[in-house]
Amino acid sequence: MMVVVAMMTACKKDHSNYDYKTGEKITVKGIESSYTLISELDRLTLTPEVSSTEPNAQFEYLWGIYETNVQGSAPVLDTLAKTKDLNYLIKQAAKGWVLVYRVTNKTTGYSQYINVPVNVVTEFTRGWYVAKDDGTQSDLDLFLTPTSIVPTGKRENLYSSINGSKLPGQANLLSFLSAYKSTVTGTLGNTRTLVLSTDKDVATVNVNTLKKIFTLDNLLFDAPTVKGPCQVFPGGGSAYYLLNGGNVHSIVNISANIGKFGGRFLKDANNTPYSLSKYFISNTLSNAYFFDETSSTFFAIGNGYGTALSSISDVTGTAMSASNNNQKVLYMGLKSATYLPSPALRYVFTGCAVFQDKSNSSNKTLSSIDIDGYTMKLTNTSLTNADKLYNGANMTLMYGQENLMYFSMGGNQVWSRNLSNNFEKLEYTVPAGEEITFIRHKTGAETNYAYNYIMVGSKINGTYKIRMFNKASGSISGSPVATLEGTGTAKDILYISPSVSESTNTIQW
Repeated sequence: MMVVVAMMTACKKDHSNYDYKTGEKITVKGIESSYTLISELDRLTLTPEVSSTEPNAQFEYLWGIYETNVQGSAPVLDTLAKTKDLNYLIKQAAKGWVLVYRVTNKTTGYSQYINVPVNVVTEFTRGWYVAKDDGTQSDLDLFLTPTSIVPTGKRENLYSSINGSKLPGQANLLSFLSAYKSTVTGTLGNTRTLVLSTDKDVATVNVNTLKKIFTLDNLLFDAPTVKGPCQVFPGGGSAYYLLNGGNVHSIVNISANIGKFGGRFLKDANNTPYSLSKYFISNTLSNAYFFDETSSTFFAIGNGYGTALSSISDVTGTAMSASNNNQKVLYMGLKSATYLPSPALRYVFTGCAVFQDKSNSSNKTLSSIDIDGYTMKLTNTSLTNADKLYNGANMTLMYGQENLMYFSMGGNQVWSRNLSNNFEKLEYTVPAGEEITFIRHKTGAETNYAYNYIMVGSKINGTYKIRMFNKASGSISGSPVATLEGTGTAKDILYISPSVSESTNTIQW
C-alpha cells in the first residue's frame, strides 16, 4: 500500500499524461471511462493495449485502487497487480473507488497514469427502501431497480431476515448517511449507512450487507434512560443528529468518532428540561433548527458543535416570536436554501410550519419561516375551517421546487396548497377503503435513474401501496408511474444508489 499523494490529484475521471520526459507519448487502449461492479461477484478483467512513441520502450505496470470517500486522512492506494493485464475479483465495500493503471517505460523513466471511477455495489446498494411496521415492530422492504428507476423486483422483510429480528416500534423516517463511521470492514472508516427509526428504537444499517451496526442500546456513549421516539438525520458541517425522547445528540463527522452519538445537548446553564418536536429544518448546508414543545421556542445547533442549544433572535416585523410563542407545531419542514455570495458567504433558509395555539386549539396558523443564521422571521396566515389545510394531515413540502405544500384530507384525499396565493386543489383520491399513511416529494438526478415524484403511501387490510406520480407544474400528473405493494403499513420511502449521498437526498417529513 502507498499513500496517494501528488500522483493521485484527481479522484474522478482523469486521463492526463504526467510527462517526465519531453516528447514521449504512451498510449493505453482498452480501458473504459468507468465501471460499476458487484462486490464478491464481478471480476475486473482488463487486457489493455500499450504502446509508446519510443521504439525501444520496456514497460513495467502497476494496478491499484483507492477509496474516494475518506475524511481526515489521505487516500491509500492498494496494489492489485504488477502485470500488463488485470484479472481481479472485486472484494471492496460498496462505495466509490478509483482504479489506477500506471505504465512506466523503464528505459526513459516516463510514466502515464490512467484513473478510472469504479462504483462497487451489492444487490442492496440500489433500489427503493420502504420503512414499514405491523403496529408494534418495523422492517425494511427493498424494491430493486437494476436498469431503471421503476422497480422490477422486491425483497421483503430484509432487516429481520438478515438480523434475526424486527426493530421494536412503529416506523418513522428513513435516512441515509454516506460518511457514517464504523468498523464493519475490520478497520474504522466511512460506511454507507441506512438508518431505520421508530417510535421506540433506531438502527444504523450497513447498506453493503443490510446488517445492523448499532441500535439505540449502543448508539450513544451513555446508555439511554428513555427509548424513542427516534430519528436520525444529517445537518450542516458533516454533522449527524439523533432525536430520542425529545432530546438531541450529535456526531461531528469531520472530527474523530466511532459512530456513537455524544451526550444530550443542554437547553441552558441550568439544564432546564425540554422536549423537541419530531419536525426539524435541516440539510447539509448550515445549522439545524428545532422547536421545543415545552417552551414553544425555536433553537438551533451550529454544525453539530457545542453542548447547549443556541437561542434564536426575532427579526423586526416578525408576526410571531421565535421564543415562548405558546404554539404547538403540527408540521414543519425546509422549503428552500439560498446561497448569499460575497461578502455574506452563507446560506439562508426558507421553511414552513403549521401551528396550533396552546390556549385555543381552534386557532391554527400557516407560517412562512425565513432563517438567517441565528435570526428568524415568521410571516403568518390564519387558517379557518374553510381551508382544507386546517384539517390536513400527512403534510410535506416540495423542497427547492414549486412553492407548494401537499397534505391529506379525510383519510383518502391528496390535496395541494399554493403557498404564494393559498389556492388549494384536490390532486388525487386513493380507492375506497385505503387510508393515506404518508406523502413525500422525492427527486434524483442520476443518469438513467432520474425521477421527480409525488409519492403517496396508503394502507388497506394489513397491506400497503405506494403510488409514484410524475408532476406537471407541481401537480400530480396522470396515473402512477409505478405502484409498490407489500405487507404491513408503509411510513417512509428512500432511494439508494452508489451515487446517493446525504447532500443529494434531503431528509424531512
